[in-house]
Amino acid sequence: MLLTDLLKLWKKTTLVDKASEQCIEMLRTGQKMFEYSLGVLMDNEREVDDIYEMDKLLNHGEVRVRRMVAEHLTVNRQDDVVPALFIAAIVGDIERIGDYCKNLIELAHHYPEKLEGPYIDRVREIKVDVSKMYEDTIKAFTEGDEKLAASVMERHAELARTCDGLTDRLLAEDEMGGRKAIIRALLLRFLKRVSAHLKNVASSLVNPYPKLGYKPDGTPDDPDE
Repeated sequence: MLLTDLLKLWKKTTLVDKASEQCIEMLRTGQKMFEYSLGVLMDNEREVDDIYEMDKLLNHGEVRVRRMVAEHLTVNRQDDVVPALFIAAIVGDIERIGDYCKNLIELAHHYPEKLEGPYIDRVREIKVDVSKMYEDTIKAFTEGDEKLAASVMERHAELARTCDGLTDRLLAEDEMGGRKAIIRALLLRFLKRVSAHLKNVASSLVNPYPKLGYKPDGTPDDPDE
């Protein structure tokens, strides 16, 4: 049974329903962190918010979701085990996005100069793609839209190949300074990982639980997985 089918059942169980709502709230918090951290790094926006305090919201949310899932399974030993497992897995992916947003802010601290020059225009295009994937993941999870979720998974596979190709080119660079190349490679890496976690969330609407996070045939999208 897929999560799209189980979402309807969750509405009958208060704790699991609340856990699902908490995941959506966490996704939105992570989305704000993602846009904010990249604004600081790529556009030299002023760092007015504490990314670590924002990340605590995700950490606390993950704990709340796990507690609700545990309480639900304790009271309902025979019912809704699979949706509870879905939620417990998904919340970890959502929380991890916050860690990558912290990494992006830390990258900005190490490289306060404006990001411009070779590769940056392409990186900005990738950032726009991930931002759209974020919006679509939230919409798909909120509405149980399997088709939109599948689209997120397909776009991640293409984005992962693009990031890997650009990273390979950076490794072969002999004209760019090491510091600039490292910043670009790390930025590509973090964008790819955020995309991968969004893909994992989206896969819960497309795949049965044993294949959560994988392509429908059970194979990974890229060598990192």
